[in-house]
Amino acid sequence: MIIWNRILATVDEHERSLEAVHYLASVLGGSDTCQVALLSVYQAPTADALPDEQDRARAAAQEEALLQGRLEQARQILAEAGLPEANLSTHLVRAEGRPVAEVILEEQDRGGHGTIVLGRRGVSKTEEFLFGSVSSMVMHRAKDCAVWIIS
Repeated sequence: MIIWNRILATVDEHERSLEAVHYLASVLGGSDTCQVALLSVYQAPTADALPDEQDRARAAAQEEALLQGRLEQARQILAEAGLPEANLSTHLVRAEGRPVAEVILEEQDRGGHGTIVLGRRGVSKTEEFLFGSVSSMVMHRAKDCAVWIIS
């Protein structure tokens, strides 16, 4: 069941994702009726990208620490805007090889979130063609919810 006041806000390593959280904070203000789940999706480096197992483990630990820090920053932004701490949650999810957009949509469905908030990275059309765009994929595949793409 989709509930309108459950919001899933995604946070990644890019500054724009925190800008989206600032925007969300300004819209929600001190609302005590909205629940915000902050989500970071982690894609572990593959053996093709980093053949050495220790290098992969070190890179994975660094990326997870970075994303945990971003999630905490986002939580603080919303708390300082007046959202009750009890209405905020953070989640770091491993993609396990799945596209990030797919993981976001699974979390939206699992949590019954009525809104997904994403920061747009601002990739060029060429980069989007080559590497894909998480925000574009979420926007086109999302069902039964609103999608806010903050640029």
